[in-house]
Amino acid sequence: MNNSKAGTNHSGTDSGMNNTMTTRGIEANGCRRRAWATLLACCVTGGVALAAAPGAAFGQAADRVSLVGGASVAGKIVSVSPAGIDVENSDGETQKVAIETVREVQFGAEPQSLKNARAMLLRGRGADARDEVGKIEADELDGAEPLVLAEVDFVRVAASAQAVLDAGGDLAAAAKAVADYLAKHPKSHHFFQMQELLGDLQARAGKPADALAAYQQLDGGPPALKVRAASAKAAMLLAQGKPDEAMAEYDAAIKLAGSEKASQPQKRSAELGKAKCLSLQGKQDAAIEMVLQIVKDSSPEEKELLSRAYNVLGTAYRAMDGREQDALIQFLTVDLVYNTLPESHAEALFNLGELWDKGSNPERAREARQNLKAAYPASPWAAKLAASKS
Repeated sequence: MNNSKAGTNHSGTDSGMNNTMTTRGIEANGCRRRAWATLLACCVTGGVALAAAPGAAFGQAADRVSLVGGASVAGKIVSVSPAGIDVENSDGETQKVAIETVREVQFGAEPQSLKNARAMLLRGRGADARDEVGKIEADELDGAEPLVLAEVDFVRVAASAQAVLDAGGDLAAAAKAVADYLAKHPKSHHFFQMQELLGDLQARAGKPADALAAYQQLDGGPPALKVRAASAKAAMLLAQGKPDEAMAEYDAAIKLAGSEKASQPQKRSAELGKAKCLSLQGKQDAAIEMVLQIVKDSSPEEKELLSRAYNVLGTAYRAMDGREQDALIQFLTVDLVYNTLPESHAEALFNLGELWDKGSNPERAREARQNLKAAYPASPWAAKLAASKS
């Protein structure tokens, strides 16, 4: 799904609203699908780019492991595992890169379409990534190393599954494809990511036991992944309309994260889930205070988290008397700034449609709804819109 269209045809606002949004919505920033684009985002200080690297057996460019925080490790990837990646530099020395510090892995010999597709997948554009990886010709992979072929498998399966989560489709088929990938590549560095994706698919399909079994695989990873697993379980409970049970899981995730550095982004995500629970329990002031702190503590790169945060703020303000204008600002922030995250953007557009109606602005309400139906026709929010009109 190309969300650039959704980003340009957004719900409009006048200059006064823009000024208010600047001072009250974005000012708070100071600047999970689940976004493994910022895989366990943490401040990485140990990884640095290596100046020289050996050529790959298939092509001359070096492999590169990009780290959360901006650094990278270049060289020859000699092995991968669920725990991390081994990279050999030009001196024949091997550096072990822990999986919780990895943002992206690029193979020097990979086709350009694979590189493009993976970048789209990291930005949450599942359908676009699926289409892009489909452009790879068989002769482009002649002589490719097993790790490159496995990476093609990963992007193809993960992109197709993400497209189903974003826009609807055969959940059972997508789950089977992910499970088949895991069976074929049990030692992949994508192991935990794919387990979480499998859990998301099973949860969306209404199979909580299967979803929990997938999420529990993350408990075998480093602490940050355990926090992520607990949050995934909580999100499933929340989607089932069980905020009290979800709250307990989010509290467990927050406690598990503690002050461990690599777990802090996951801790913020769990805190955001807790804030949503508080809002559903009618504790709007506490929810708003918690979300504003999360936004303050987050980096601008944590786009998925921030898009969800502004939606939670908007929902909390909507539940309060006389705070419709504040709610509108938060949802507009998602529409204008974070419109490339399908799930969050769809939620914001739905709420904007209702708020513009209440504000006697039917034209903007109509535009928000048209954007929702055009960009995310199979989303739960489009279904909710259709149900409200029936």
